[in-house]
Amino acid sequence: MSLDIENMTTLGLKDMHTLQVKSLLDFVNDAVTLAAMTGDAEIVDEIEQSADEMIRMFGGVGVTISVVDDR
Repeated sequence: MSLDIENMTTLGLKDMHTLQVKSLLDFVNDAVTLAAMTGDAEIVDEIEQSADEMIRMFGGVGVTISVVDDR
């Protein structure tokens, strides 16, 4: 299957219903939280890259993760 990205109709965050945006961002937050709970920097980096790419694809400014150890 070949995708014709040049002629693809897309939907951005500004076009989505508020509840759709909230749901998407809640999912990203949950993924980031779980990655941080692993304590594995490689997993956190992978989730950060995936979340950043996805949010940018929807027209957002991206995602950056900073992990703070409160212990």
